[in-house]
Amino acid sequence: MMMVCTRKEENKLIEWDRDKCTKLTELVCDPERYSESQIAKIMTDEFDEEFSRDSVHNKILRLNVRSLLDRPIPDRMPYYTAHKEIIEGIEEEPEKIFELKPNQMYIEILKDNLKILHLGDPHIPFQNDEQIQTAMNRNASADVVVTTEIIDCYSISRFNKNLSIPFEVEIDNAVRYLEALSENFPLVIITSGNHDKRIDKAFMKGVPPSLLWLVKGSILKLLAKPFPNVVVSETPVLQINDAIFAHAEFFSKVDMKAAMNVRSFLSEWKDTLDLRDFRLVLESHTHMVGAAYRGGNLKVMESGCLCKVPDYAVLGFYSKPQTNGYIVIVQKNGATDFNLTREFVFPTEKYTPNPAGVRFEI
Repeated sequence: MMMVCTRKEENKLIEWDRDKCTKLTELVCDPERYSESQIAKIMTDEFDEEFSRDSVHNKILRLNVRSLLDRPIPDRMPYYTAHKEIIEGIEEEPEKIFELKPNQMYIEILKDNLKILHLGDPHIPFQNDEQIQTAMNRNASADVVVTTEIIDCYSISRFNKNLSIPFEVEIDNAVRYLEALSENFPLVIITSGNHDKRIDKAFMKGVPPSLLWLVKGSILKLLAKPFPNVVVSETPVLQINDAIFAHAEFFSKVDMKAAMNVRSFLSEWKDTLDLRDFRLVLESHTHMVGAAYRGGNLKVMESGCLCKVPDYAVLGFYSKPQTNGYIVIVQKNGATDFNLTREFVFPTEKYTPNPAGVRFEI
């Protein structure tokens, strides 16, 4: 006698690799607030593998993402101290993924679907950790992070100060920031900003010209030494495929005019700077967010900032209120997809006055 048995197929265990984990993190943190059943369907469609609600639920419970918010702001430079021997050259630094030459402004990174997260102007120690972490979570699958103006250099600036902020605090928080980015993304690129120059000017005061070689070089390159996937560009212009990231010292009260000025400058200087044909120009520095098009072949953007409102921005009476946000760029085989490249804006950052002479709380 032949017996016919029917049974449900056993559920196949899902191998939660980085791509699946980062996608799950993005969906959990998405503003749409998907249900676990919806997340399972999205994951099934994207990875061509059956995801059940239970498998998604169990993995969410076990997600172990070390948040920037889990790293307490220090008072004794623990982050710097942890990497001190490498930063100060006592211990050999790890080999970088790649190195940028001093005047190199073009990088080619070809991939079917390259995702670049741009975190502009955190101005440490005024950075907004919550907003930075939100941007990181929502874009956990990004291949590259480009960030600029990471240190404010408030303690050595020429502005009148209402806070007492030791320069050591700025340095240690910068290491904390780089450590978090390095642990969460395959490649991080820091581009130069005008605040970085304050460091060089402060260090060079009083140094005889014959000894300037002692302070030659970027302090950001020193702070990035412990992290093999953090690369520093010493120029304010960096092109990745057909997208240019700029931190030019242009400013205007007219919306998008500064970015348009950057676009005009780069068009004229393209050959001299050894740039390639570009379709996207992204300007930081203005602390504004915006986008405009020139025909269907050029997109110009301003990237906003990710910092709290500093006193000097209000007391100087020279600028418009800042807009906090970040930019996500998607490129397909080196070509920027305008429909997937867009800006994200946070609610208006409120200004909280600080009484003169108050010491910075850490």
